[in-house]
Amino acid sequence: MKKQFLKFICVAVAVTVAISSCKKSKNENTRPEDLGDADRWITVAGALMQTTPGNGNGGTMVYSVSVDDAKNPDKSISVYDNGFNVRSQRTARLQSSLDGGTLFNIAYTGANGGEFSKYKVNGGNSYSEAAEKVNISSYATTSPRWLKLFDNDQTGIAVNVSNVKITTEADGTTYKYARGLSTVLSLGLQDVGIKTYEQYNLALSATEEAQGFYIGRLDAPVLNKAGNKLIIGVSKSKYNTATGANDNTGAVKIPAKSLIVDYPSLKNPTIINSAVSTGNTNGYRSFNAFLADDGNIYQATQEAGSHILRINQNNEYDNSYVFNLDAALGVKGSYIESWIYAGYGIAYIMYTHDGSSPSVFNTDQQQSFVARVDLNAKTAQLVNLPYEPDLYFFQYQGWVVNGDEVFIAVTPVGKDGNIYVLNSRTGAVTKGAKLVNKTGNHYIGIF
Repeated sequence: MKKQFLKFICVAVAVTVAISSCKKSKNENTRPEDLGDADRWITVAGALMQTTPGNGNGGTMVYSVSVDDAKNPDKSISVYDNGFNVRSQRTARLQSSLDGGTLFNIAYTGANGGEFSKYKVNGGNSYSEAAEKVNISSYATTSPRWLKLFDNDQTGIAVNVSNVKITTEADGTTYKYARGLSTVLSLGLQDVGIKTYEQYNLALSATEEAQGFYIGRLDAPVLNKAGNKLIIGVSKSKYNTATGANDNTGAVKIPAKSLIVDYPSLKNPTIINSAVSTGNTNGYRSFNAFLADDGNIYQATQEAGSHILRINQNNEYDNSYVFNLDAALGVKGSYIESWIYAGYGIAYIMYTHDGSSPSVFNTDQQQSFVARVDLNAKTAQLVNLPYEPDLYFFQYQGWVVNGDEVFIAVTPVGKDGNIYVLNSRTGAVTKGAKLVNKTGNHYIGIF
């Protein structure tokens, strides 16, 4: 297969962007500007159920097809019957190269949890595993969160928070603060190995810590336009200061935050705060912040009434930018599960909201939807897809942007579905290949 997925853009972005007049920038934090490549591989990933339908914790299967086959509604793909099992006890944390010809994986939990490996994509269920591997579990545990940077497939960033402990005042009983050990690690994707890592005991403000708040998770790193800072999403957790028990009431709110560290050294951690949102910014299993072609970073929040926040080129939240998804869609309690920036200020968001139908398999999960979003106009419109209660995207990981086309996998739990191709320029929706499902399973991404 020809492996030219993207053409180079003038500004660095965290996803594929197409701007026809630009040439490749010298900044290594560039993404190729995407002309679209009819000859790249499209890898479809499916999650196996463990004991509960839809939990996706039984492992990951992959299968690759051509772009033409992915777009062909007469083509049928059964990843569970014919696919390749990617090594991971639970759901594999997959990334793909810019040209679609390589899959990168860090196994999640289990005997080989934290092991980085990569596979050459040969088509169908043929994936050739490279001999080079590295295990980062001694630094970032067996269950690290990670994403790759868009520096021409050179670097991945793994993050983790572990060993959160409560510290008391001198009397031994009065709550003082809780902190964990935060790890940020850079990983070579070509010359496989650990580049560098740093560990910090990150503190929130004295007031926030006295209320019981601490940093519970880090995820979704993105490199700024200058290529000298990493912005990392933050999940805030809270203890009841009187009892030491987890406090999940959400009655007390503090600002949304990001961790910023120098790049490539990973030193000098600082926390920035949003005045727009009180949500978390770490996402779940996919990218949650993107460097757009205007040079700003756009970051989703996970909260009831999710926002898209903007971080400017001074690496500070731009609090003049207010984009609330509830207001844009006319719903209540919208919650962003996954999203992708497609260029020209256009993004696609997977979300749920208050009143969405609960799944029959898992009543804690609600039906999901997809919206086309204009970040400049701050508008959003529901994408015309076949929605039903057992379609939910909370575990969704992978999108492919190929020119003006965005490829997604849409399958309710345990039911057949399809690849859909979304035209970011026109908003058109086209049904692609059929995705054959199995009881309790669902498809979680396109790579």
